[in-house]
Amino acid sequence: MLKNIEGKTTMKIYRQKFLSIFMTILLVFGLLSCGVQEGSEITESSAGDTTDVIQVTPTPDHEIKNIVLIIGDGMGIEHISAGQFYAGAPFAFASWQYTSVNTDSVKVNTNRLTITDSAASGTALATGHLTVNSYLGKDATGADVPTILDYAASLNKSTGVVTTDTLYGATPAAFSAQSIDRNAVETILTTQIASNVNLLCGAVDTQCTARQVEILDAGYVFCDDFAQVDSTLSSDKAYWQFDLAGNGASIALPDASVKALDFLDKDTDGFVLMIEQAYIDKYSHDNNFDEMVKSMSSLNDTVDAVMEWLGDRTDTVVLVTADHETGALAISTSPVLANECTSFGTPIYYKWSRADHSNAKVGLFVHGVKADFTKFDFYASQHQIKNSDVYYLMYDILSNPINYGE
Repeated sequence: MLKNIEGKTTMKIYRQKFLSIFMTILLVFGLLSCGVQEGSEITESSAGDTTDVIQVTPTPDHEIKNIVLIIGDGMGIEHISAGQFYAGAPFAFASWQYTSVNTDSVKVNTNRLTITDSAASGTALATGHLTVNSYLGKDATGADVPTILDYAASLNKSTGVVTTDTLYGATPAAFSAQSIDRNAVETILTTQIASNVNLLCGAVDTQCTARQVEILDAGYVFCDDFAQVDSTLSSDKAYWQFDLAGNGASIALPDASVKALDFLDKDTDGFVLMIEQAYIDKYSHDNNFDEMVKSMSSLNDTVDAVMEWLGDRTDTVVLVTADHETGALAISTSPVLANECTSFGTPIYYKWSRADHSNAKVGLFVHGVKADFTKFDFYASQHQIKNSDVYYLMYDILSNPINYGE
């Protein structure tokens, strides 16, 4: 279950020693937070950090069968730092192999970069194609392109999407639908239901519920009662709608994610699952710091739940990343920023510089393999990759499952 968020507000951080160590970590992350300037060309490199990529020791003689991609929508490096202060300790995934990621999309009919929306950034992660804002599952010309879930299905693996957003939200739709307009709900739902993604799980929504007959005709079992979800686990295809939206949801994202893993794991060929915590972005758009850090806690609890489910298995790669940064957030333990939050036991100061997306870099954290980031030539010399490279990393892992990266 989701950890008691209210109880954490009285937690005492390990005061001076913890803050000293932790602020050193923040300084490293701060070096990674600058994005490519809007209008940069795709063929150009921007000035970036030279922080060494953290290495992990690979487990020998193992085969990768599964990938779990966990996306914190709108989650910049400062969001992660704020979430760790809220937790009173570093997130476990923050110690994984790391590189920074540029998230810019492309302007229509140009080769110029611009600040992305969730549709274009989700499509880049899902398909490996840089595309235009509002496009879902389409390249910059408007042509349909296959997703990493499509590639997994071609390898006879099961596929799934879990989100705290509605299923026609931009990020889940980028992995399971096609539309030139992210607001074309009818088109998104029609193509999504026809996608043959084995598991579609999102927040309850009347527009999805209204298509229940179409969903059933497409071969899905339909479940909107979490207490009954176990009865669907043996099915080939399932469509789940639960109360997942926001911090007051009755169903916690970690719990839904574990059930999704149970559902997909019956496939002996393996699976690829995308999990999204959408409310980091939504609360950041509102510049709501307190609710944002609670959503960060939900994301971290989800990662921890996935890792607990895995146990000592060595057949699964887990990736944690973001589609973009929202709010141009800055935090500090010194009173140099405009707003103060005392929910951490020690005052934290923060500032939002905008209410929409920024071009700040985000992080990619990798567990289960030693990822070879050097093969990606987009800013690779600066330990930075493009969001579209996340797709190619997953593609490479699925294509070379034996001792990848060793």
